[in-house]
Amino acid sequence: MQATSSLSTKIIRNTIVENFAEYEYLFTEFQSELLSSLYRRYQSLENGHLVLYFAKKTHQEILRQKDYDLNFDLSFEKFWQNHSKIKIEHTSIIRVAEDIILPKETVRRKILQLVKQRVLNKKNKNIGWLPNDQYKKNYDIAINNEIEQISKLIRFICKKINLPNSTEEIVNEIKGKFSFYWFHFLNAELKYLNTWNKLLNDLELLIIALQCSSMLTAKAKEVGMSFQKLYGDPNLVKDFKNISISATSISEVTGIPRATCIRKLERLIKLNVIQKDNISKRYNLMPEFFIKNLASKDSSEKIIEIFSEYFFICIRALILPTD
Repeated sequence: MQATSSLSTKIIRNTIVENFAEYEYLFTEFQSELLSSLYRRYQSLENGHLVLYFAKKTHQEILRQKDYDLNFDLSFEKFWQNHSKIKIEHTSIIRVAEDIILPKETVRRKILQLVKQRVLNKKNKNIGWLPNDQYKKNYDIAINNEIEQISKLIRFICKKINLPNSTEEIVNEIKGKFSFYWFHFLNAELKYLNTWNKLLNDLELLIIALQCSSMLTAKAKEVGMSFQKLYGDPNLVKDFKNISISATSISEVTGIPRATCIRKLERLIKLNVIQKDNISKRYNLMPEFFIKNLASKDSSEKIIEIFSEYFFICIRALILPTD
């Protein structure tokens, strides 16, 4: 069993790299499902990005209650009760735009859309994540699923470093200290989205690229392709068969209208991310994707580092002795 004192972000990062094909398959599926869910719930991924940003601030305010009461209940069960009592701090449009790397006017417009959808609202003249009751019910369903999925990723790391925690135990732990774990998850997820926003300048391109990537990661898992092998010779993906996907399938999975999918797929073709078979009209990732800035070794290592830090926080909390 991995000793608590020897656990580090570096150990987790190395574990991911050593088991890259398996990990990337799980991670891509998780991100694909999460981002598609955000798109469906908020009609745009930019809107979803904003909701995650304000949700993180909410969990941060809840966590501050621990400064005054060490026994404060951070659980999923008490979340909406805790949420109702938090102080909404002023955050300027400029600050939000800088933090999530979107133009100021886009942020202003998207916030107004979310206020109309009754997801964001004002409290003491400050904008915050203040959804209505129907939203809360739908949110609880979505978060339960997200907790299950992120727990599988944490369980994967635990298993590789010989820790006995089951997926069920991890789910219960996250739900028991929900605001702690979810604040750190949202922090990692926002860094992940910002990384891709800088590269693509359109997060909906990321959802679509993930659909193509999921086919490739499934094949890479099947053949046990390592991180070093993939980035050492990206042309190996040319040998993979049956890893293409249609615009219709992408639309069905993501909820993005088919016409929009086709338009964004054309943009990904121009960026040398994907290529189109003119006979089958299906799309697949290009080897160049792994040597350009979009998914270069450096970019992938940065994303691995972001989530290694998150997994380290989670696993350290899981294995620390409790009173």
